[in-house]
Amino acid sequence: MNEMYKILLVDDEEEIRTSIIKKIDWDKNGFTVIGDAENGKDALEKIEQLEPDVVLTDIRMPYMDGLELAAELRRTHPSVKVVIFSGYDDFEYAKQAIQLNIIEYILKPVNARELTDILGKIKTNLDEEIERLRGEAVQQDNVKKNLLILRENFLSKLVKGKIERKQIEHEMKEYELSFQGSRCWIALKINLDDGVSDKDGNLLAVQNLLDSRMQAWDGYVSFHRPSGLCAIVGMEAETEITHLMAFLNDICRESRRILYQPLTIGMGCVVHQIEKIAQSYSGAREAVAYGGIAGDIIYINDVEPRQKPILWLDDKMEADLNYALRFGDEDTILSCVENIVQLMETSGSCNVQPYLISILHVILQVVQKHELDEQLVFGKYADYYGVLSEVDTTERLFQWLSGICYSISACIANARKGTTKTIVQEAKRYIEENYQNSDLSLEILCAHLHMSTAYFSTVFKKEEGESYISYLTGVRMKKAAELLKTTDEKTYVIAAKVGYDEPNYFSYVFKKRYGVSPNKFRGKRG
Repeated sequence: MNEMYKILLVDDEEEIRTSIIKKIDWDKNGFTVIGDAENGKDALEKIEQLEPDVVLTDIRMPYMDGLELAAELRRTHPSVKVVIFSGYDDFEYAKQAIQLNIIEYILKPVNARELTDILGKIKTNLDEEIERLRGEAVQQDNVKKNLLILRENFLSKLVKGKIERKQIEHEMKEYELSFQGSRCWIALKINLDDGVSDKDGNLLAVQNLLDSRMQAWDGYVSFHRPSGLCAIVGMEAETEITHLMAFLNDICRESRRILYQPLTIGMGCVVHQIEKIAQSYSGAREAVAYGGIAGDIIYINDVEPRQKPILWLDDKMEADLNYALRFGDEDTILSCVENIVQLMETSGSCNVQPYLISILHVILQVVQKHELDEQLVFGKYADYYGVLSEVDTTERLFQWLSGICYSISACIANARKGTTKTIVQEAKRYIEENYQNSDLSLEILCAHLHMSTAYFSTVFKKEEGESYISYLTGVRMKKAAELLKTTDEKTYVIAAKVGYDEPNYFSYVFKKRYGVSPNKFRGKRG
């Protein structure tokens, strides 16, 4: 394999980092060092940006040590391999390392030959893992194939709401679906970006990757529908949604790295009765349509936070019209309108007004939800009754409906573009008012904004070009610099005023930002 795996080196001593980097012929061993960090906190931010395959870290470091870093990576980036090196031959350290699934534990000083041997093992392991993920996707067991078809048929009917509760319980047991014991459920819709040369092969590979990584969840199953790859995830509590997003984000990274396949995953709402999973699936289908503007993982409650409960319509045509108005491109809208017109044409003149009422009901719901001008609906027909009385032929229906569908779709698309800017502006205002709070975290900010951390992080970085942590640090450092220049307050007082409980860590961050300690910075004023 010609894969070059990425390594991040973490140690609080620069000379040690430099020494290790110089000791090894990284290219020859199939690796490239993409960066280094001075402690676990620095490392976490760089891991988010650089997406390494392997983290090589010391144990003893200030602010966040190697074991704390490994524990956080196990939770948020389980695919990253961690190698620990330490100057302490301590059994307790080694035992904790085993519990955290750390793949190697090396004693300092790091020996070039030993590290080279370990890199060889890691590369072999990564190569085999990638080959297995790529190869298993195309291997089909004929005995299981028929059962898979029956199971997928059941799951497809389940997410479309076309199956009764008694039958659901029977078939979940019949197919031994792991999510049957869960307390709540969520549906996923997984889209592959267009432009791939082997879309069917990539779809199977993505499903294999997803299934492999999601084994950590007690309740999970993936399946195919005509629209693509879907999944249902069972959870014990709705609060697990943040953990699930972290897992899915990691899977998206792996798909890009291993399969060269970008993904967009839509997440529906959480339901507490399995027979209502169709509602979650509808939300997942809507959420994935936001992929172009909201990142890899899109939770419907993030992109439509004020969404009211969906009115369920038995008529599939009305549901398709709702989707076309809100998310459809020109071809989708045209196809939907043509189907509606064709149905009117074959239904007979006696059904025209009831049919128009059902169409207007869907359209007005969309218009009111997005606070659009109702004149878009009526156009030249002036009002509701004008439409009912004058749209009396298929030609007039096509002209009226296609025109307002294109207009409404365009208005909604333009409105969405301004949504992320509003979110970011509110976040910046909240940070400006609360940066003094040392407990201010991404979770607290997102609770204020009523959205998930994953969605906010994507939106904020896209708009500002830096992470939330980096932006908050910048605000705090700017305020600290102002206080150092304009007051004679002690450094520890200023540290507390800008949100740092630990004066030493404040000094470390300040020096990293400005190149000098707070005291030296103050000495330059005037």
